[in-house]
Amino acid sequence: MIKKEIRNEIIAQALDEISFARTYKQGKVTNWSTNENLYYGNKTKSRDSRANVDLGQMSSFVHTILSKIDSPLVFKFGKRKDSQVKRVEMLNRLAAIDSEQDNWDIKDIAGKKQAIIYGRAIYGYSADSTDGYKAHLENVDVYDYLIDPSAGGINIENAMYMGRYGVVKQRHEIKNGVKNKKYLRTEANEFLDGVGNASEVNQEESNKENRTNAQNVYSSQKEISNEDKYIFWEWYTTYKGERYYLLLSETGGTAIRLEKLSDIFESNLFPFWTWSAFIDLTEFWTPSYCDYVREIFMAQAVSINQMLDNAEQINKPQRVVNVTAIENLAELKYRRNGIITVKGNFDANKAVQTIQTPSINTPINVFELLEGIQEKASGVTAGAKGVSDEDKVGIYEGNQANAADRFGLLNKTYAFGYKRFAKLWEAGVKEHLVKKVSIDILGPDGLEIKDVSRRDLYRKGDDYSIAVESSNAELSLSETAKRTKIAFLNSQAQNPAQNPQKAYELQANIAGFDEETIRQLMDTSEFGDAELMSEAERDIEDILDGNIISVNQAATNAYKQRIVDYMTDHQEDIKDDQFNALFNYAASLDKIIARNMTRQANDRLLKEQIMQSTQQPAEQPQSKPSPLELPNNNQVF
Repeated sequence: MIKKEIRNEIIAQALDEISFARTYKQGKVTNWSTNENLYYGNKTKSRDSRANVDLGQMSSFVHTILSKIDSPLVFKFGKRKDSQVKRVEMLNRLAAIDSEQDNWDIKDIAGKKQAIIYGRAIYGYSADSTDGYKAHLENVDVYDYLIDPSAGGINIENAMYMGRYGVVKQRHEIKNGVKNKKYLRTEANEFLDGVGNASEVNQEESNKENRTNAQNVYSSQKEISNEDKYIFWEWYTTYKGERYYLLLSETGGTAIRLEKLSDIFESNLFPFWTWSAFIDLTEFWTPSYCDYVREIFMAQAVSINQMLDNAEQINKPQRVVNVTAIENLAELKYRRNGIITVKGNFDANKAVQTIQTPSINTPINVFELLEGIQEKASGVTAGAKGVSDEDKVGIYEGNQANAADRFGLLNKTYAFGYKRFAKLWEAGVKEHLVKKVSIDILGPDGLEIKDVSRRDLYRKGDDYSIAVESSNAELSLSETAKRTKIAFLNSQAQNPAQNPQKAYELQANIAGFDEETIRQLMDTSEFGDAELMSEAERDIEDILDGNIISVNQAATNAYKQRIVDYMTDHQEDIKDDQFNALFNYAASLDKIIARNMTRQANDRLLKEQIMQSTQQPAEQPQSKPSPLELPNNNQVF
């Protein structure tokens, strides 16, 4: 329990941080509001033209970029030693299952849309084991998130504080939290004595109103009055070198929960990951794609509306009328077989004269000029939209490559953020996968169901590498490079200067196979079973840890040799009892190996016999030999 005096100091510090970070960020909101108006088609009355047409360019722009980066990234863990092969395989499968069950793909797209419009995508991640292990990826609205401005735009771990608004708790949840000693009893009960604060409006809620209004809904109010609903800040701050978590009501200055961050997350990492459309060393709130093009779209809208005004003046011109000659001005309006009565003897063509309005081309020229500027500035070209009239493959692929470069830059910052996501996810597994969960992995006999816990995925000292797969945006360019390289290797296949084994390895690598798979493909001997070798490494670890293990029923000479090699390489740095245990285990394998090798030999022999029988040509009917084929019994040698 943290002393009340210390809690009060931390709360006061957190309130100051919220106020400071909010003021710093507020300057960005004006730009965001303009982007929202253009994206959602929220038109303001024009002072310069009668026409006020929304061209939908911003929404088209946003959706085009989104379509280029909509493929989610996938993080994969890699082994750092051979004994980790199976553990890494199970860990990666668990990540894939979490992705499916927690809907990471659609949450990923929602974040990308915010990055395009606002410049930042922000996510919160945590895991829990209350009712079994569960992963929780959440989108964090840019309006709700605040961060220490001095942290810069690369590593949020450099921040002294950060947090998000909008964490909702019901009255019964708070009561249960008090009962379970999760929430501070006195503060929580005092807070519950008041009515719910869901209808309170702070700066964050005020900023969101423009986005709601821009969508032309009937009312901007989203909350029905609810006395049992409370909204909090989830705030993280650093106090005297220690990180703390607060569940904080800004209005009352009350925290119903205040703990050290390490007591909530063993990793002590801030539970957020984020990426920007345009990375910046010193600024977190960076410009968005929409920031760079909105003025162009606004100018183009002016040009089109000028053209519409011009067309209207041509189609509905003003007229000069001699009122002394026309008895009833209403008769000038067109009617079928209409009659216009005039006074005296007047030429009707002279009584009414039309003011001619010349047609103008300047607005369309300006529009096209601005379109070219926008395409060069953003990379969102006609080809990117799928409406290009390019008819030459070289031109098309060149433009696709240029577009891939632009979106590839975004993808790199996205991948950088995704690596942090992988670290947060892994930390959640290590902390909360305390009970076994079922995963399905591909085994030698097809899909297999295995129950795993963190002990099955991590051994003492285990550390895995993390790789992030590229999205489609970057692959547009790499596919061309792949085709070129593979074509070259194929063309040099008969060249004696080319190493066939190395060429095969390069082709497999270009095709996307991982190093372990390539090794298995290239190793045609009995030593090529990577899974069995991984089991050998696993069994070595268990024996060294003093565990009694059963004889591996799949053991082969290669399996035993791996154990013998380890004993040879480490005979000077392992204890005698460990060496003896390995020796005794290796000696116990002989009968199993003999059985397995015999079975393998029989399997190979059977396969060879089957292949020979299927490849043997059908027996041909015998024919009478020709005289040249008859034996010459009189031939002298």
